[in-house]
Amino acid sequence: MTNPFRKASFLKRLFSLLILITFSASFSPVAMAQDFDFSDEGDDSAGDFNFDDTPAQPLNTGKTFVMPNNGKPVNLVFFEPVDGTPQKTLDLLTEATVEKLKDEKYAEYDSVEGIPIVEKLNAMSEDDRANCTFEASCIADIGREIGAANVIVGRITTEGLERPKITFDLIDVSTSSSKNFIEFETQNRLRKQEQDISGALLRLFNIDTGSIDSLMTKRVVEESAPLPTGQLVGGIIVGVLALGAIGTGAYFGYTAKSLDDQIAKDIEANINATPGSFDSLKHQADVKADQDTASKDAMIANILYASGAVLAVVSVILFLVRQDKDEDIFANDLYISPSFNADGGGVVTGFTF
Repeated sequence: MTNPFRKASFLKRLFSLLILITFSASFSPVAMAQDFDFSDEGDDSAGDFNFDDTPAQPLNTGKTFVMPNNGKPVNLVFFEPVDGTPQKTLDLLTEATVEKLKDEKYAEYDSVEGIPIVEKLNAMSEDDRANCTFEASCIADIGREIGAANVIVGRITTEGLERPKITFDLIDVSTSSSKNFIEFETQNRLRKQEQDISGALLRLFNIDTGSIDSLMTKRVVEESAPLPTGQLVGGIIVGVLALGAIGTGAYFGYTAKSLDDQIAKDIEANINATPGSFDSLKHQADVKADQDTASKDAMIANILYASGAVLAVVSVILFLVRQDKDEDIFANDLYISPSFNADGGGVVTGFTF
């Protein structure tokens, strides 16, 4: 005879086991995913929610937008998503950019995060948003509604790149056009990206920080001022004289060298001639005359070379020197005088002041 209590106990254990299995399955990832409803509420004809039509949403940081009212032109700043860069990164870069724009170099502006622009873009479809963010007039229209002077659109590309690339587009709301565009590579660390942003903003707003490059450029511009007419003419004249002196010196040097060659030939001929004969005496006389002439020509050549070198230096000085005051460079006494001694001659030049 079957014990009815044993059968009831078996059914009770089976029922408890089924409840346990059902309860455990309800917490599995598959069951949890199946419990979410991705369909559009209130629209029976809608199918599953289409994520492709959903623009990237910024983090809900609880921020509220307050338009500055200090009377300064306002810059609205935001970073637009390009690839799979986390939205948190975009928000941090936006905050860093606004913080950099609070520097005294940008004191003429008030700069805030472009929260209203992001909200407008979030309300658009993906295609409309992409078209608007790359169209200066569209962004300018949104900025104009808010009362902004400029909109700075930042973008960072990280996927597939060893070094992330950041771009800034400065949009002038009044003209609905792009004022400037900066593109630069940076590193993966946020601190380094903030440093690179600081330098990029200076270039974006064309701010001269007085760097070595700008000071050198300024110095070159100052030194390239036109020469006074008198100084320019004087430099040209002295330069021509220098070329003439060097050219004439080259002529006398060539003459002296030719005479030296002739002297060598006369000496050789005199050796072969009969001592005391007419030919021997003639060669000796020719050698003496050629030696005197060669010596004079060599001395003249040396003087002209030295004079030409001095004149060339003076000419360069006349072309390069700029007066700090409206003074004539010839107001100071410039003297050039020849100098001779037992070893030769030359030219002495100088200024008195």
